[in-house]
Amino acid sequence: WLWRGKADQKKWISKGAPFALEACIQEMRPPLRLLFLLTSLSFATNGLFTPLFALAISPANHTLGINYGMVADNFPPPLTALQLVKSVGISQVKIYSANASTLQAFANSGISFIVGIGNEDLHALTNPQNALAWVQTHIVPYIATTSISAIAVGNEVLTTTDTQLIQDLLPAILSLHAALNASLPPSTPSISISTPHSLAILSSSYPPSSARFNPSISDSSLHPLALFLSQTGSPFMINAYPYFAYKDNPNTISLPYTLFQSNDGVQDINNGLHYYNMLDAQVDAIYSALGALGFGDVKVIVTETGWPSQGDADELGANKKNAQAYTVNIMKRLASQKGTPLKPSIPLEAYLFALFNEDSKPGPTSERNYGLFNPNGTHVYDLGISVANSQVSAKNNYHSVPKFSSSSHPLPLTSTLVFTTTIFGLMILLKAC
Repeated sequence: WLWRGKADQKKWISKGAPFALEACIQEMRPPLRLLFLLTSLSFATNGLFTPLFALAISPANHTLGINYGMVADNFPPPLTALQLVKSVGISQVKIYSANASTLQAFANSGISFIVGIGNEDLHALTNPQNALAWVQTHIVPYIATTSISAIAVGNEVLTTTDTQLIQDLLPAILSLHAALNASLPPSTPSISISTPHSLAILSSSYPPSSARFNPSISDSSLHPLALFLSQTGSPFMINAYPYFAYKDNPNTISLPYTLFQSNDGVQDINNGLHYYNMLDAQVDAIYSALGALGFGDVKVIVTETGWPSQGDADELGANKKNAQAYTVNIMKRLASQKGTPLKPSIPLEAYLFALFNEDSKPGPTSERNYGLFNPNGTHVYDLGISVANSQVSAKNNYHSVPKFSSSSHPLPLTSTLVFTTTIFGLMILLKAC
């Protein structure tokens, strides 16, 4: 009932474009004419390319994650954290322990978790019964509604001086792997098990193609671990911070190279590959070291990376300007879905450190200032988004709704509606005329 006869629609062809469009619109029935005019208004105010661009860089970036640390006494509740995570287009979260309230709050949210286990728990988990109890307590109750992609067993264990802890790492991983197999139904998506490493596991890292693991842990610890990862399809996890390299060597490492900014780059003299940012070079150094062990098939993911927005007097480069540049640029880097020069077909995956500034962390000032957000929900620095309420009350404002500012990318729902309406209107016009 929206259309007049098709024979009448052909009368405009010989009249020229302006008359043709007017005639075409006049030929439409009133409901269709109204829809077309509304579509035209949408097109005029939003533009065709704005929604196209917004969809092309959809905030649902599955290579971008964030660490949700909780070493503070002033954090908002998990539901607020969920809204903040979504506001920056992040779909993966890493937590340092199996926090029940967090896993419950993020249920059915589309957010996937890496669940961490503290170093202090590793010895107990070498016992298969303890590992089974841990899985049944901390994984099984949530797996039906909360996506859990991996378990991170300990943190930077192999670069500690605790020989017992180092000896416990692989047995704990094997016990947890067996416990998962025994506890989860066959239909459950697989959960990887791995452990994050410091880059200090490398004895050399430059050029990336020459990188090798420290001989003291290479054969005894890393080879059997890499074998397990290869057999189970689990990733090799690293914590990589270009900030530390710049802070320690500002005369030899340029700031733009560490911040993903324009620079001449660095060429690997062995294979001719060119690197325009340090993170790619750090990741490829790990790939090269794994390849030298015979495990070039193991994927590398960055489980921590970030830049502090504040530091002590001797912490060169720790400021908001650099932190903003690093965070914004790595988000763009990951959104490109590109791999590293050595592994171009494997999109780089990384977890920002961190969601919040954590005021109870020990150490230098920088340790308490890696967050994207303050505990009250405000931005530490501008990321092109805003939060509807400038302050987040831990008592009664559990649902502060983040939104994109006028200077940033539109919300995906808005963009999708505008895009759909525009295209639908054009289809109507073509069909009608």
